[in-house]
Amino acid sequence: MSLEEFDAFTSLKALRDLKKQIEAKAQIDQKSKAALQYIQKAQPLSQYDLRIQFQHWLAKLGDLSTKQIAYTNIFQLVQQNQSQPNLQLLITCLQTPINGKGSESIIKTINIIVGIYGDTISVTDIYKFIEIMLKYFNDSNNNVQMAISECWSNIYIKNISKKPVQQRVLLMYSTLSQLIGSGGSRQTQETATIVLSQLFETLTTAQDLSFIKDVVKDYLGIYLKQQIDHSGFYTIMFYILKTLQIQSFTSQQIQVIDKTLQGINNQKLNYRTRVGALNLMKLIATQYQNSNFKIALGNLHEQVIIVLEDSTRDRVIAVQNAARTALKEWMRLKLQVDCELIPNPVSLDQSPGFLKKQSGSGGGQVYVNQKISNQQQFKQDIKQALIEDQFENTVDYSNIVHEPNLNVWQKAMRLQQDGLLEDAVELLLHEGDDLYLIRFLMSYKNYSQLFDHLQNSLALRLIDTLILILESDFLNILCLDFIQQFIDCGLGDWFKDTDFTDYLEYNTEQNLPSTPLCKKVRDQLK
Repeated sequence: MSLEEFDAFTSLKALRDLKKQIEAKAQIDQKSKAALQYIQKAQPLSQYDLRIQFQHWLAKLGDLSTKQIAYTNIFQLVQQNQSQPNLQLLITCLQTPINGKGSESIIKTINIIVGIYGDTISVTDIYKFIEIMLKYFNDSNNNVQMAISECWSNIYIKNISKKPVQQRVLLMYSTLSQLIGSGGSRQTQETATIVLSQLFETLTTAQDLSFIKDVVKDYLGIYLKQQIDHSGFYTIMFYILKTLQIQSFTSQQIQVIDKTLQGINNQKLNYRTRVGALNLMKLIATQYQNSNFKIALGNLHEQVIIVLEDSTRDRVIAVQNAARTALKEWMRLKLQVDCELIPNPVSLDQSPGFLKKQSGSGGGQVYVNQKISNQQQFKQDIKQALIEDQFENTVDYSNIVHEPNLNVWQKAMRLQQDGLLEDAVELLLHEGDDLYLIRFLMSYKNYSQLFDHLQNSLALRLIDTLILILESDFLNILCLDFIQQFIDCGLGDWFKDTDFTDYLEYNTEQNLPSTPLCKKVRDQLK
């Protein structure tokens, strides 16, 4: 960035002008108000007028200053003009690209239509909505993924839940499972997993046992064969087990536990995915405790506990906490089940691939052949740990990272990459670190790239903070003090005949708190 560009970016005049523009945009447009009142009182529109107004407000969804009023107007348009021909018109409009519409806005508009028309929408039209949403599955924006998840589940609640189970499965599940197992783009698979996990939460809440029982065999095949790289896989299995119980899997229980432990041991997975696996292990142990069903797990208890204990020393606090709660349940289960009294216990070595195969990305070390030398003593240790809850204090705190990222900057970058720009700005403003905030802003070439994606109130807070920073002139003072230290060390020649001398000449002409120091440094470099 050149000196002129930097000056334009950090100009107080430019900031104050921008503040006035945002304040003006924050004022609700009186014409939009009048239009809303007209729609609320108006009679049903002709299809021509409905198309014109619907497309007009769709285009307004791309502008933050008009987004909210646009959603309100779209809701009123759809509600005031309900009919099957008009529904076909709305679907056609959503299928046709319109300048200014974003994927999140289109998905939310579909959600509005589904909420209003409910179970009057035919299966054919539901499939048309699904086809529109599938176009956006390759979008990595977290807001888009959440909007699709919400809309997909809402379609089930408002329309599909009362249809025959074959139709429910075909429309709501089969499409997603094919995307996950098709080997298509990784982003499409990730979005499908997120949407499916939200759907299974909805199914569990609705207690749709027929749906879950119909798909469990297919999903179990995906879970055991697919390379798991997203927490959604474990979330889906969590809700399946929560509804059907682990005992219903009979011969496949060992394989489920095996696959889950592989995820816990795979250090290449992000912390959310490993936490999902740990939560699933906790649920499995709890279900075994609360059941009269006794499975011959053999040495499995010791092997699981070894893996969980290892996870309590993980560098991420969230993983440690999830591992400790899972470990507690498996320790309690160990006290309930006396493996020595169960005839012909299952041997880990006899279980096909148990704890031996690694995930496609490497897996990490799994303690397969490690033997527990004294099982009786081990049981006593577990009992003592449960009584005193000592294992809560077995975590090695000497190498802790309190979050998966090391500092505020990394957290802000993660939020930005996830599409949560407002959250990133909120974090930086809350932390009050001016250097991080400026570094974040300088990643944008101009203001519009950033402020167009912020709510007016947040944009104004950010501008006020920038004005205070620039008025303090602390950046110039910090930079000049740093150069002064170089000069004092005899390294001033490094800065001669460089662009930095232009910066000094420019700054000495300004009436700023740093101007006297700037003149001093300039004179010393001559």
